[in-house]
Amino acid sequence: MQKLRVISLLAAGVFAALPAAAEVTITPPAKVPVGSEFEVTYAPADAKGLIKITAADGSALEKAASYSYTDPKKNSKLKLTAPLIPGSYGIVFKEQGKEDAGLVTFETSPVTATLSAPESAAIGETIAVKFEGPSYPKDLIVFASKDGARVKRLAYAFPSNSKDGSVKLRAPMEPGEYTVAYLMSEVILAKVPITIGGAAATLDAPDKVQAGSTTDVLWEGPDNTGDFITLYDNDGKRVSGHAYTGSNKEGGVRIEVPETLGKYELRYISGGKTLGSRALEVIPVSAKLEASDEVTAGFVFEIKWDGPGNRQDRILMHSGDAAGDSKPAVYAFLDPENPVATMTAPDEPGDYILRYHTGKGAFLATLPIKVVPAPEKPGKLTVHPNTAAGFGDGAAVEVILDASGSMLQRQDGKRRIEIAKETLVSLVTETIPAKTPIALRVFGHKEADSCRTDLEVPLTPLDPAKMVSIIGKIEAKNLAKTPIAASLTAVASDLSEVPGERIVILLTDGEETCDGDPALAIRKLRAGGTNVRVNIVGYAIEDEDLRQTFESWATLGKGRYLNAPSADELAKAMKRVLALPYKVYKGDALVAQGIAGEGNHELPAGDYTLRFERNGETLSKPLTVIAEKEVEATIP
Repeated sequence: MQKLRVISLLAAGVFAALPAAAEVTITPPAKVPVGSEFEVTYAPADAKGLIKITAADGSALEKAASYSYTDPKKNSKLKLTAPLIPGSYGIVFKEQGKEDAGLVTFETSPVTATLSAPESAAIGETIAVKFEGPSYPKDLIVFASKDGARVKRLAYAFPSNSKDGSVKLRAPMEPGEYTVAYLMSEVILAKVPITIGGAAATLDAPDKVQAGSTTDVLWEGPDNTGDFITLYDNDGKRVSGHAYTGSNKEGGVRIEVPETLGKYELRYISGGKTLGSRALEVIPVSAKLEASDEVTAGFVFEIKWDGPGNRQDRILMHSGDAAGDSKPAVYAFLDPENPVATMTAPDEPGDYILRYHTGKGAFLATLPIKVVPAPEKPGKLTVHPNTAAGFGDGAAVEVILDASGSMLQRQDGKRRIEIAKETLVSLVTETIPAKTPIALRVFGHKEADSCRTDLEVPLTPLDPAKMVSIIGKIEAKNLAKTPIAASLTAVASDLSEVPGERIVILLTDGEETCDGDPALAIRKLRAGGTNVRVNIVGYAIEDEDLRQTFESWATLGKGRYLNAPSADELAKAMKRVLALPYKVYKGDALVAQGIAGEGNHELPAGDYTLRFERNGETLSKPLTVIAEKEVEATIP
């Protein structure tokens, strides 16, 4: 019965009329472009409600209309967005629970746009589109279907972000007839047809490649942004990293080959689609080792090797009864340019085994070797640097500093970047002589989420005070990446005018994160005919595999790797990294090696030859070790 009573009251018109809203005067522009934002004034300023767009007679529009709430702090002004269809419209004041009031009308006028785009493009190609139009914040320029209807999965750009009246769009990955359209919301202001054609790629590589090696792949293809070449196994699983085409257009790309034998497929990938492929077979590889049957405990000796010499290949020395997967007593990374490796024998005499170990974990060759006790009553040899000689005629130094996001981490209450900068200050004020030709390259300090690398100090005679000032202004950027390969590649141009030795010091706390190949960059630097020595200082590196990777890179660069887990060790490493390396021979046999100014060697009495390199030239100096005496030698 209660329900019937309510219905009868409504029928009688008891609740048919709403109370009138406050009297409000609204003043809009007489005419505005469709879709534009425009300003409305109203009075009184203390009116409480909202002002909204309606049909010209005050009735509601079919689609949701723009509205804005009044606010006395905004000086009786607010903004509305005009409807997208030209015509007459109204604006009213709406107070909660009351009738609309203050109806006024205004007109909307059409807007136009023009587009200019290529008539055709290849799948995945990035094209430039020129435009003229309103450039409202939500306007889009899109790849659309043939009739101009937007397809959500296709590329788009905001004209409002353009500074020169053009935008870039990436073409769809499916061939066909499309349009490029200018959309104001869902209204098409302009469109032009475009034909998207299929694209193909060709790959040229050896038919057969040795297991665990790298192979160069020459390619022809669209070279769209992000295109890459990679390797898949027979099950369709990717087994190598991305080798991006844009990184090395002239010489092709280099692909790492797995150690598992069998048939594989190289693929050119663009926008997730395979544009070209070719077969590749991974075949067995072998190695051979030669060394003296006996070596002296604690002494350096040489190992002749023949094998693939791939990235991170090394020779391990295990105790004679150790399994192949046990921790080696000592190891040496291989330089593919040098068929002779050097190793320091363990201090503990006994039977050992040398093993050729690939970077992927396979053993290719073994050789038994005996470590005999060191001689009694040896003499001592200490080698000092000649600080007056500097780095040699025409030599120069380039420092590459990592200022990426990871350098913002703290160590002992300080950020890593601050510790690194303090170390560099000591290097240029205490270690490197003034007026030494020097360059400073930094990455990670300019842009977040960037692989940018910058030459902050072009090659110039060292001015310590000026260099200290430049170092002080470097700040690590959060989320910045680590372009080690790109920075090493730039050394060739940075030091192109240097007639003598180029000494590079890379200070970093992390791995390459910009899809570069530092090992390849070092190989190319060395192959370019330049006399270069690449030294790497790893700061706060906790990952053993990464430390070994850095060590293998330094070996390729004829330099040294120094591990610096703390601030104190970093300061020591940056001084040691520039010290001159030397070797000591007994006749033709290598017996010791080291760095000038670091430690001494216990050697049997006898005649020896001290050898070292300066400006790419091997120099020597005779010396004699006396039993139970200390002999000091200075590198000339």
